[in-house]
Amino acid sequence: MKVYSSGRVNLIGEHTDYSYGYVLPMAIDRYTVIEGEPHGRVELYSEHFKESVSFELENLEKGNNWADYVKGIYWVLQREGYEVGGMKGRVGGSLPLGSGLSSSASFELAVLAFLNEAYSLNLSRLDMALLAKKAENEFVGVPCGILDQFAIAFGREGKAIFLDTETLEYEYLPFPEDLEVLVFYTGVKRELASSAYAERKGAIEEALRVLGKSSSKYVTEEELSKLPEKERRYLGYVVRENSRVLAFRDALKEGDVEAMGQLMVEAHRDIAGNYHVSCEELDFFVEKALELGALGARLTGAGFGGSAIAIVERGKGESLGKEVVGLYTKVFPWKPEVFVVRPSEGVRVL
Repeated sequence: MKVYSSGRVNLIGEHTDYSYGYVLPMAIDRYTVIEGEPHGRVELYSEHFKESVSFELENLEKGNNWADYVKGIYWVLQREGYEVGGMKGRVGGSLPLGSGLSSSASFELAVLAFLNEAYSLNLSRLDMALLAKKAENEFVGVPCGILDQFAIAFGREGKAIFLDTETLEYEYLPFPEDLEVLVFYTGVKRELASSAYAERKGAIEEALRVLGKSSSKYVTEEELSKLPEKERRYLGYVVRENSRVLAFRDALKEGDVEAMGQLMVEAHRDIAGNYHVSCEELDFFVEKALELGALGARLTGAGFGGSAIAIVERGKGESLGKEVVGLYTKVFPWKPEVFVVRPSEGVRVL
């Protein structure tokens, strides 16, 4: 059996999902691949780490390594009452790890899809997204929202996904045929479980508690004045970002590429200036990409390193990316990666 599980880029709507706001991601044609078969225990070889792990299904203690994502899936399935056996195989693929393209959620969904097929669990795509999020939150210990898992579970070729993370209502939106997305991985790894991510999530949750709101969607600009300075600045960014997601959705429907680009740039400057999750490397890419003709650019993912994206006219992404790499490597010591992606099918079993 072979499972392909996509990565994702978030076109707009960053750090809104854990306050039940709006997001607009798309699955991409870079994948985690698992090839294997059912087995009595778990035995997996990682092509990336060049190492094997094995464990019994009764032994799901964290080891603080890549096997925790597999153990987390088994842990949540067992807790939810599913009877599931082991697996033996290889993990590889074209999705770079730690790059802000959701390699962890991609891996989790790959494992879930494999087990769903191998043991006839009859999980829906929504079941898989929610189970993967629970594994990451409660076993791995990363306080993420639903964005990554949902985008990978529901990805569709040629489509972006507008998602209300409170209601989980979603809408597929056609991504313009004459555009492509350039992904620029800065080479700066970032760790989602870091204190900076958790600190922002905590501040947003506290701000919503003070305001008596269940979702950032229901907060108005006027209500922000009731908050202390830090919470006001953080939640203010999220409130504006929710509005930008709605505007971006409308621009996508109308094919208004100029508006899409402007919204992406506004989003990046707001998250950099007020949410403080960008870095010099991400800012450098955004500004240089725009100078070289990108229609819009912004960081994608949690920030603190990782990747940024630009929307460009179809056929121009590769050359623009090479130009930015040439400029970037004169300034920074990291080894960047650059590639062009299109909206892809999400996780699937072959």
